[in-house]
Amino acid sequence: MAIIGFWSGSKKESGQTVSIASIATQMAIEHNYKILLIDATFDDDTMERCFWNVNVNAKKDIAKQLNKGKMDISSGAEGLVSAVASNKATPEVITNFTRVVFKNRLDVVCGLKTKVREDYVKSLMLYKDLLKAADKYYDIVFVDLEKTLNDETTKTLLETSHIIVYNFTKNLKQADEYLQFMQKYPELLKREKVIPLLSNSDDNTVYNPKNYTRYINEKREIISIPYNTSYVKNICEAGVAQFFLTTRLASKLNDKNSEFAGAVENSCKRIIEKLKELNLKS
Repeated sequence: MAIIGFWSGSKKESGQTVSIASIATQMAIEHNYKILLIDATFDDDTMERCFWNVNVNAKKDIAKQLNKGKMDISSGAEGLVSAVASNKATPEVITNFTRVVFKNRLDVVCGLKTKVREDYVKSLMLYKDLLKAADKYYDIVFVDLEKTLNDETTKTLLETSHIIVYNFTKNLKQADEYLQFMQKYPELLKREKVIPLLSNSDDNTVYNPKNYTRYINEKREIISIPYNTSYVKNICEAGVAQFFLTTRLASKLNDKNSEFAGAVENSCKRIIEKLKELNLKS
């Protein structure tokens, strides 16, 4: 139905993975969509840590095995890449390589384990076919893309995305980079399919969504993910799913966590509106 890429042109931290994890989780809980969340970044396990505890020593062993070419690639992203290369990436096969957060609601494909950039780029070239196959099975496929445009593969995945959520944090340089990229790549970053997102926002400072909306000359107030200490703690402790479930039960309370979840929900609704505008919502 829809492929939504989260991306930033900045080389600095933009809150991208934190934003996509929160929106995908909230969307799976509150809306009737079957969602696949794909980590397409290089050598970054932030996405995996949002939902599962990661054994550092085990990951080092996996990386060594992969780099020596001795690992059985029968699971995860490596398994999916192998299936795509063999023209076996059917929707049913894809589900065999995902990790489940919420059954029939939210599945995750964690990032490639390799630390060799050439191998990463080679594998990522097959992700376009992977996304097209997944799009037949899931209502929404969220993709956490590598930042900047270092590789043609990133451009290809941006072109494949029906919607691009451009991430920047409360840093005027990153807002300027957004404007520069939008001007430099008008065919790649078509305005009708780009949604700017301000991460780690704070309504009580001058760097708030309303002021950024004016700064980048948007007609509607941009979506935002506020900074929340409790959410950050849950990211570090594999508690993102539980955070949103708990906050949902306490949604009537006027507290920071509920305000945070409300902002994420507003972002979800804006994305759904964009899906309708582009005739991507069934």
